Amino acid sequence: MSVLGILASVISVLIGGGILAFVQFLISRHDTKHDKFKEIMDAMNDIKKEVGEIKLDAARSEAVRSRTSILRFQDELYNDIKHSKEYFEQVLDDIQTYEQYCKKDENFANGRTKAAAKHIQTEYDRLFNEHKL
Repeated sequence: MSVLGILASVISVLIGGGILAFVQFLISRHDTKHDKFKEIMDAMNDIKKEVGEIKLDAARSEAVRSRTSILRFQDELYNDIKHSKEYFEQVLDDIQTYEQYCKKDENFANGRTKAAAKHIQTEYDRLFNEHKL
């Protein structure tokens, strides 16, 4: 998980828990000031929306990072740079992350790694079968 993803999750938990506790406190007091309660609920909805946007931005950033990793690895393969099994597997994980994100976000520039992903998988399979990894 990326740093932004972890940060978004932590912020979400802290904000959600803190605001929920505050709202429960207000409700338990039977505060009759409806406008105050509505203001708090509106603020909570705004925060929820902002946290959602942070999560989307983090997921998009992770997809871009994965795409960069895939394309860099592909260039290294073309330049005959040798890679460890672990590095191959990390890039295969990046391919999966990237493809999953592309399925979720139709507006994201997709298809840029299809040939690279196929070549990386083929090369991994070949090296694995030849016991060179």
